[in-house]
Amino acid sequence: AAYHKDASAPDGRRSVCRHCKAESDRWDKIERRYSLSKEAFYELLDSQDGRCAICLDHMPKGTAVVDHCHTTGIVRGLLCGGCNSGIGHLKDGRDLDIFDRAKRYLS
Repeated sequence: AAYHKDASAPDGRRSVCRHCKAESDRWDKIERRYSLSKEAFYELLDSQDGRCAICLDHMPKGTAVVDHCHTTGIVRGLLCGGCNSGIGHLKDGRDLDIFDRAKRYLS
């Protein structure tokens, strides 16, 4: 069942497979949410040499996450899921003292 059901289609299935639909939805969401086209996304990824902007680990295809300022909406870069979650848990840098305290704590 690689295709969703569609009662209005002659064969009862959508013309686009589930994988392609999910991929299309992903790019639509990125463009709508961050005003970042697929081309601009890949340019940014290339400018980061395919690496997370924080930990510098290589991000396998399809795993990069768009990081943005929640106040201004401006895209800061692309992160791996771990770093994106990490800064999210540290309140996205709204209070940089939290980052400093976390660094001191870990030291």
